[in-house]
Amino acid sequence: MKKKYLSLAIGSAIALQMASGAAAQQAEIEQITVVGSRISRPEFPAGSQIIQIDRENIDATGDLIISDVLRTNPLNIGGSFSERSGSSAQSNATVSLRGLGDNRTLVTLNGRRMVGSPNLGQATVNLNMLPMAAIQNIEILADGASSVYGSDAVAGVVDIRLRENFEGLEVYARSGRRDNDTGQENSVSVIGGLNHDRGNITFAVERDRRDPIFDRDRAYTAPWVRDSEGDGVDAYVDTDGYSYYGKSIWLYDPTTGYDQILAATSCSAGNGFLGEVDAVKDWAPTVEPSTYCMYGYGDVSANKAELDRINSYVSATYEINDNLEFYAQILNSKVKSFGRFAPPAALWEDMPADYPDVPFDIDALLASGAITENYSLTGLYRWTNIGPRDNYVTDTLGDYTFGLRGDFGASTYDVYVQESTYESQEFGYYYLSYTGLDYVMAQGIDPFSEAGAAAMSATTTQDNKSDMSKVYAQIQFPVTESTTALVGAESMRFDYKNVYDRASSGGFVGGSAGNSSYGTRDVFALFGEVLWDLGDLGVNVQARYDDYDDFGTAVSPSLAATYQLTNNVSIRGRYGEAFLAPALSALYGPDSFSAESGRDYARCENAGIALTSCSSSQYNTYYSSNPNLEAEESQSYSFGINVGLPANFNVDLGYYNINIDNLAFTPSVQSLFNAQLAGTVLTEASGIYIDRPTEFGRPSAIYSTGTNEGSYTTDGIDINISTGYETRFGLFTANLFWTEMLSSEGQSFYKGPVQDTAGFYLSPESRAQFVVGWRKGNNNVDWVVDYIGTSGLNDTVDFSTGLPLLKTSGDLGDWTTHSLSYTYNSPWGAFGVGANNLLNEDPILDSLGKYEVGHPDLYDNTGRVVYFDWKYSF
Repeated sequence: MKKKYLSLAIGSAIALQMASGAAAQQAEIEQITVVGSRISRPEFPAGSQIIQIDRENIDATGDLIISDVLRTNPLNIGGSFSERSGSSAQSNATVSLRGLGDNRTLVTLNGRRMVGSPNLGQATVNLNMLPMAAIQNIEILADGASSVYGSDAVAGVVDIRLRENFEGLEVYARSGRRDNDTGQENSVSVIGGLNHDRGNITFAVERDRRDPIFDRDRAYTAPWVRDSEGDGVDAYVDTDGYSYYGKSIWLYDPTTGYDQILAATSCSAGNGFLGEVDAVKDWAPTVEPSTYCMYGYGDVSANKAELDRINSYVSATYEINDNLEFYAQILNSKVKSFGRFAPPAALWEDMPADYPDVPFDIDALLASGAITENYSLTGLYRWTNIGPRDNYVTDTLGDYTFGLRGDFGASTYDVYVQESTYESQEFGYYYLSYTGLDYVMAQGIDPFSEAGAAAMSATTTQDNKSDMSKVYAQIQFPVTESTTALVGAESMRFDYKNVYDRASSGGFVGGSAGNSSYGTRDVFALFGEVLWDLGDLGVNVQARYDDYDDFGTAVSPSLAATYQLTNNVSIRGRYGEAFLAPALSALYGPDSFSAESGRDYARCENAGIALTSCSSSQYNTYYSSNPNLEAEESQSYSFGINVGLPANFNVDLGYYNINIDNLAFTPSVQSLFNAQLAGTVLTEASGIYIDRPTEFGRPSAIYSTGTNEGSYTTDGIDINISTGYETRFGLFTANLFWTEMLSSEGQSFYKGPVQDTAGFYLSPESRAQFVVGWRKGNNNVDWVVDYIGTSGLNDTVDFSTGLPLLKTSGDLGDWTTHSLSYTYNSPWGAFGVGANNLLNEDPILDSLGKYEVGHPDLYDNTGRVVYFDWKYSF
């Protein structure tokens, strides 16, 4: 199927090329700085795979914010984090080149590093803090670039260029409506600039808002119940969007091994509760029957968070004299977001045996010897009387750069200071206070009454902050007529804090947990670059030395070359070494709690349940930081060929290979279940283990922390075809960018063997974007096709080869969406109408029809958005 799409897209581009023989226009040569190099020089191929997204292409997408534009770029092949409801990172969005993770993709602003989001551990930039209106273009270097930028640039660099030297005034307004619910997305912006004989000032102000998406508003995220085998409803096998945290009571005795869970006596359907459901297949108890009283959290929770953004940007230059210029860049952004969880799901430990909800006859069980006085009685409750948990997060970014640049003789220099601060404040309402629960029980108040809710309701807070202070200096100078060199240094200090309220830190709040943490880091770097422009041959050598006060030093070299074979054909190649410093949150971050889902294969196997029938369930999961983490090291190489054909037709073909050693990651719950099934011994001393009351008992908790284990290698091919010509029917342009992942080799699970998982579940091998434009007179039309190739439908553990390997089966299906827009340029401005996801394609779902964790990274669930916009330039 994917080959058919590729043939159709290439065929369309070739057909456009044959429609006209108009000659290409010659670009004026100017001094530029391209991403991946600090040397300013006349434009020529840089020896690297560089993807340009100009302002016209950004506008063609019809997207509201820049994170939406980058999310659909084919280089983001594995998907990336987008705004999610209900967490402190709910306003955040990222980009992940080559499927290597957003922490291995460096995002810069006008070639300069910014501070990372504290809600993402300061490890990556929140794209939603960047102004859409002020963006001039985006350059993506799809090669490792630590030799220029230092840490994080393992997979490449996304450089977002903001407008400078703008003159005039431009006003823009946009209003969009979603088809699948009542949600809206609106935006208004003003950008202006004024030139003076000694400088320029450019400013932009932008405000936009996008409504949340609730799980109930999409059929594939709303709760459902299906009796798939006609034997009654089995929890988690025949349900989705429901949790056993409803009104379920668990009786366990470690002395006798008695293990049973039953729905509370007050359990009944209605008010969000599903009612009593069979739990034997999921709980695998020692005593039957076992039942849950389940609650439909999906009827309450929001899926995509609401965003309300306002930002301002100023760029100014002033020529002090003919050889010296002052410049400044100021960016201020504020993003307010709203997310919603269902009412708090929290354990009620040490429940009174005589509480009316308890379905067990404790006295009779004691008398029979089935249990001893060592038993525990625990309620798994949904505290609906407290209300849904509402999270309000306000993120504020201030990025300030002031510098001097100039020349003396044939040399140029650039010196600047930069201060980048990101603050995030979160208020979570309607959580459960365990202190309040103790008070209620001591006072004889019904915990599910209004009085009980008033005493038990807790408000949680987080105050998170990231700071970066930087001093930078470089000098560029000619060595010979054909050789240019650059040397420089920078000193950076990073500060990170994550402060929880005391009740959450102390474990007194149900549904919230975390310890406050702090971290600092000082970095000093020296770097150099030499460029040989030898006519048809260009060679670029770079090296950088980084000294970190917390983990040590790193040296990152690179070598790139471009050779012009003919006037229309050039070849290029690049080799580079890169590193990823451990994030401050990974070293010093707080412990965090999450109710993660996974399939406990070892337990199912012990209970005689077929692995293919092992159901997924939620488990109390605790993640912690590791101050002993080391830096990752990587090597990458790429080569390519660029062919310019007659009539303005260009074809670029590239190959890349990236290898990462000393891989740093935090094992997932499912990875640990797979490892245990394979016979891996997980020890408490490592901080990565499954805590079971008995050898194969249901885990009471799962613990995981950061570790350096194994390696990862990926390689692939990029195809970029572009054309554009004037005909008597108007100007036609077309661009196809296709990336094909050839391999993705890493550990199949924690401490497991290495295998290639390209094409496995949610790991598509192909991603493409095809953009066609038409311009004639006052009329503009843009058509954008985004394509994500298929991947495996199910990944399971396979022992048929004698090794615990993953295997994939089935076909998840490919995903193609279309966006179409029309703009008419009139004396009163440019009026436009468009539709994103024109055909209202639903996202790809799994084999059970679920929109599971990981799906939002790849497949957007917004649906069709019809919008109108207007732009007027003075």
